[in-house]
Amino acid sequence: MKNKITKLIGILTITFVLLMPIAAQAADTKSFTFDMVHVLGIGTFTSTKDSVKGTVNMSSWGGDTYFTIHIYEKSGGSNILVDRLGFTKSSAGSPYTDTSYSVKKGNKYGYEIWKNQNKKRIKGSGSLSY
Repeated sequence: MKNKITKLIGILTITFVLLMPIAAQAADTKSFTFDMVHVLGIGTFTSTKDSVKGTVNMSSWGGDTYFTIHIYEKSGGSNILVDRLGFTKSSAGSPYTDTSYSVKKGNKYGYEIWKNQNKKRIKGSGSLSY
């Protein structure tokens, strides 16, 4: 019986050690919803990899056809625009995706949704994998 327990503990230890690097590389994901007419902040997050992937599902384009998610690096009290994720209405429909490789692992970035200031309302949900 003691031999079986020792083998089981050994197998579990080896499994844990092998899976640890995979868990460490897993990206964080932030889900969000939006119902907006011009600008909406999503939040500030520390990047866990050297890219960010945005995915959105639109429930209403409200007559608009395009919007962006701006990516700002947060550094020393300033916000520096480093890139934008762009989403354009298409006949293929949701989900819409875009990826930026302008972020660096370990740095803080702020994310905001921007669209034309034309009083048209867009609605949907999405996620950022960072």
